[in-house]
Amino acid sequence: MSVLIMLFRKLARNRWLAASLLAGMLCCIALTSSMPIYKNAVLRYMLVQDMDRSYAATGVHPGVVSIDITMRDDDPQVQKAIKQRLASYWASNITDGSLNLMLDQRMMETVRFALKPADPSRVNAEEKRSAKFAARTGLEEKVRVVDGVLPKKEQVDGVYEVMVTDNALVELKMLLGQEYIIDDPRPERQAIRIKPVAVIAENDLSDVYWSRASLGQERNTLFLPEGLFRSDFAEDGPFVFAKIGALAAVDYTTFDIHTAEYMVDLKSNMTDDMLGTYNFAVSSSVWVPGNDAMTAYADREETLRHLLWSLNVPLFILIGFYLYMVTGMLIERQKSEIAVLRSRGATRMHIMSIYAMEFGLIALFALAAGPVLGAAFTRILGSTSTFLNFVDRGALAVQISAESWLYAGGAAVVSWVVGLIPVFLASGNSIVDQNRAKAREGKRPAWQTFGLDIMLLGLSFYGYYVYQQRMRDLIKLGLDGQSFSADPLLYTVPTLFILGASLLLIRAYPLLVTILYRIGRKRWAPQLYSALLLVSRRNRLYHGLMVFLVLTIGTGIYNANTARTINGNMEDQIWYAKGSDIVLRQHWVNDAPPPSVPGQAGADQQAAVSTRINYLEPPLAMIEQLPGVERAARVFVKEQSDAWLGNKSGKVRLMGIDTDAFGEAAWMKEGLLPHHFYDYLNLIAPDANAVLLSRTAADYFGAQIGDVIDAGWEGLRPTRFVVYGIMDYFPTFNPNPTSIEASLDIQNPMLIIGHLEKIQSELAMEPYDVWIKLALGADRRQLLEAIDEKGIALEKFEDTTGEIAQSRLDPFRMAMNGVMSLGFIVSLVISFIGFMLFWLLSLQGRMLQLGIYRAMGISFRQLLGMLIVEQLLTTGAGFLIALTTGWAACRIFVPLYQLSFDPGRIVPPFEVISDNIDIVRLAAATCMMLAAALLFLAWLLKRMNIYQAVKLGED
Repeated sequence: MSVLIMLFRKLARNRWLAASLLAGMLCCIALTSSMPIYKNAVLRYMLVQDMDRSYAATGVHPGVVSIDITMRDDDPQVQKAIKQRLASYWASNITDGSLNLMLDQRMMETVRFALKPADPSRVNAEEKRSAKFAARTGLEEKVRVVDGVLPKKEQVDGVYEVMVTDNALVELKMLLGQEYIIDDPRPERQAIRIKPVAVIAENDLSDVYWSRASLGQERNTLFLPEGLFRSDFAEDGPFVFAKIGALAAVDYTTFDIHTAEYMVDLKSNMTDDMLGTYNFAVSSSVWVPGNDAMTAYADREETLRHLLWSLNVPLFILIGFYLYMVTGMLIERQKSEIAVLRSRGATRMHIMSIYAMEFGLIALFALAAGPVLGAAFTRILGSTSTFLNFVDRGALAVQISAESWLYAGGAAVVSWVVGLIPVFLASGNSIVDQNRAKAREGKRPAWQTFGLDIMLLGLSFYGYYVYQQRMRDLIKLGLDGQSFSADPLLYTVPTLFILGASLLLIRAYPLLVTILYRIGRKRWAPQLYSALLLVSRRNRLYHGLMVFLVLTIGTGIYNANTARTINGNMEDQIWYAKGSDIVLRQHWVNDAPPPSVPGQAGADQQAAVSTRINYLEPPLAMIEQLPGVERAARVFVKEQSDAWLGNKSGKVRLMGIDTDAFGEAAWMKEGLLPHHFYDYLNLIAPDANAVLLSRTAADYFGAQIGDVIDAGWEGLRPTRFVVYGIMDYFPTFNPNPTSIEASLDIQNPMLIIGHLEKIQSELAMEPYDVWIKLALGADRRQLLEAIDEKGIALEKFEDTTGEIAQSRLDPFRMAMNGVMSLGFIVSLVISFIGFMLFWLLSLQGRMLQLGIYRAMGISFRQLLGMLIVEQLLTTGAGFLIALTTGWAACRIFVPLYQLSFDPGRIVPPFEVISDNIDIVRLAAATCMMLAAALLFLAWLLKRMNIYQAVKLGED
């Protein structure tokens, strides 16, 4: 207890340093624990989204797990054992409460048997009837009675009442309400009498109950109530079973990674685990329709874990440096105390144990609150749509798991170890060693002596060379580089560059200050003279602060540019591939022949194919009048058209447009072409015969401006065009071959852009797309409602903005935006804490000096001016160095993120994107720190008593 009291007193004496150390440990633990929390939350969110889309597309509930067992052995004892195994396995693995069940259904069928009417006068006895008994759990609640009444749940006068489908009534030639007898030589079956009393049909086919089997195929099945079936036929009954099965539907909206893994294991191992040695007696089929989505989910989990570690590496470096700096300040204040203890016989282990307990106590407090703060970080991560753009998504189910506590514990241990490093270095010094160290303060620091800055720069440039080589190999081999997007070194190398470059500039900075000091040392005002002299001679005091500022601000600039570059290039690709806000195609009435009947003669099929189809063009005005439509353009595209120029022919993509409308409706990124996109459209606008060629087509055909080129497609006579211009890019056209085309050495894609009117009049009238540019703030829901109200039949509808919004929900993009946004905010917060802490301790350590200045007659204003100049020479210089290194890192290393795309085929080409608002934010944050520090320093100076400082010097 006395030890704890001593530790608490020690922490209270250094409460600001302890609080700062706690803040650093808390950030480290929270960030580390947030990774598994975020990973599980975002993957669960994506899994539910994938399953929702699968459910909407297929109508099959993705949370279903089902098994059908067909008996191959009619031994009653073997069948009994198999039924018991199914019941036991289902109870212990499915219905035991571990899964959130919506439905538990069992199915049983007997072998087929012959039937004959009890009264041949009413029903034709010559008909051969073969039927089977079956039962399903809860069937009566899931069907509607088409005719008759539901059967009783027990025999009625020795007769079994059954339900049948319409198809079964026809197939078995039975009449409702008539009795039938099983026609079987075995005596135990001869006494069984049945009566169909109800014709049933599915009440709701979309119900998950009918996921595996509906009633449509039940043409010879007699359904009994489940309880009656089990009591009379289940165990040692008169019938051999042909099939048994079970189906469970789990609420997939509650799935997490463990549930997904469990369901995937069921798909793989259910039959072996359930049947064991009885596999020989059955054939079985396990059905888990959500298996593909859940398997992809498990694969994503590993990739996302690596990506989160990779993205957080720079932030961990920053927090580690912060922890080291704060503990270093704490130990710097207590060096005298440590030296006294060493001189009085305390061993290094004794001193280390004291600080280990002290830092361990802080780490325990941070560990207790870290995962809770990590969960808050996760909500921030999940609410980002782009960099520093937060939305109220409200879909991530954040849960602190055992894995997050494990991560938090590891982070607490690492933080504790980092904090003990300065203690270990200081605990080896006695009072004599400490005085010797003070005498050597003017010497160069160790990192300058050993050239740490040069080594870090060398490592970063080596990493840059390696990634450049990889990029060249990817382009050369036509491979996809997405596997490198989670490489930790891709995110660590720029941080090493920023740190190395900042150390190199900090090494040279005192020389610049010294030159400035010597230039005007006879003319400088006292406050400026003192500040320049202090910074040039005792610059080691400011190295930690300047490096810390450079790391936070430089990394912030780099992260901002990286996030904006990746987001911008991803969204530019989508815009370019789609071409406009909305792309739709109306249904065109035509005289196309109906689909050929299977087995029809090949000649008839070929005749149908060769018949030219005539289309009736729907009115464009209906689209133009829709709410929110600013401009609509007709765009005709014919893939695999033929083109000829001289003796050379090839397959091209023929595109027909209305130049004026197309220019207003299409999206085209500026800077892709030598001239503005509109200039090329204006070039061909006056001449109906004019066309634009892609650069790939011009190179292939050897075409030049003014050449005549023929184009058309199969079954038509080609028409003649004149080349007016050559373009490298055009909306939706990718001039780069796909990976398969590149490997097969197929010609590059080629494009011809002409006038739609000419193509329609001289070639053929065929369906085209309509590209729509929406007015600013247009409501897409109103647009869709208007399409339904006007009865516009659509064959295609693509919403570019919706696709971009969907791309922002990608777990890897969410992770990148979230981690970088969070890192940007956290770096600003801890830099502010570190900044204020440094100046607080600096001022407290210089009370004697400042008091002497005041006693010498220097005014308060001059003293404050000296501190302002000192801050500008340190913090201001650090900010400028950070801007320089951050900007250089962006220009050198951000282009490497092409590896996250397909570097050889990305269109538009990869471009580094920056936004000045990020620099403004950082500059504003730095100015706020400076202003806060100055106000704090001014307040401390006001409270300073000169006589106390002088008395301190006398003591």
